[in-house]
Amino acid sequence: MLHVAIAPALPDVLLTPFSVQGRRESKGIAVPSHVHDEGMLVLVHAGLVVVQAGAEVWTVMPGSLGWIPPGVQHGARWFGEARGSFLYVRQDVCARLPARCRSWPSSKLIEALVERFTGAGVETVSPAYQAQLFDVLLEELKHREHEALPLPMPADPRLQELAHTLLDTPDDTAGIDEWAQRLNMSSRTLMRRFRQETGVTLGQWRQQARLLRALELLCRGGSVTEAALSVGYESTSAFIGSFRAAFGATPTRYLAGRG
Repeated sequence: MLHVAIAPALPDVLLTPFSVQGRRESKGIAVPSHVHDEGMLVLVHAGLVVVQAGAEVWTVMPGSLGWIPPGVQHGARWFGEARGSFLYVRQDVCARLPARCRSWPSSKLIEALVERFTGAGVETVSPAYQAQLFDVLLEELKHREHEALPLPMPADPRLQELAHTLLDTPDDTAGIDEWAQRLNMSSRTLMRRFRQETGVTLGQWRQQARLLRALELLCRGGSVTEAALSVGYESTSAFIGSFRAAFGATPTRYLAGRG
């Protein structure tokens, strides 16, 4: 169950804060597709978030700041523990942010600014001071590289069911034949349709999903060995090799670069 502590966006307020929190649920916590007039910034504290906006799908890791422009139809699914701080951004200042959905690795400054916008005593912050802090946030984002962690999602409901299960249980050992039987289709049809809808093979997609879930655990402070075993790798060295091939660095170096 997802708990949302939310206040309606206020038209005359630059930033309206709210938060979400939810315990782990089977196949993630679904946020139905919706749209809002304001822009939205979200700092993900825990959980892996898969956001779908039209045909575009991207992931937001713990310790990342995501952005959804106003008027964009979008839905999301949280895997693992869901916890995030959100900010509605008044529509008239959204042009200062990107026109498309995106995310950035956070920083201590970004986290401190979001805490100032959302934490206790926020009601005492004057509009002028809030605007100054928002300027600092935007300037900091200019110096953070766009975080691209693609995970294409299939449109077919049965294949989505498979994708969500693999994200929720990355150590699942079921093979293609077993999944084809569960989905009531032949193995050949499953492999062909999955590639048609995502652009990658089921094996490639599964490995990317495992690495993203492992990265989520690493961002929460887990060790490389814990992350490797939790997503189904039999050895730490095999996991590190796959991680380096996907992200261009070992887990330790990748995380150091996000600081």
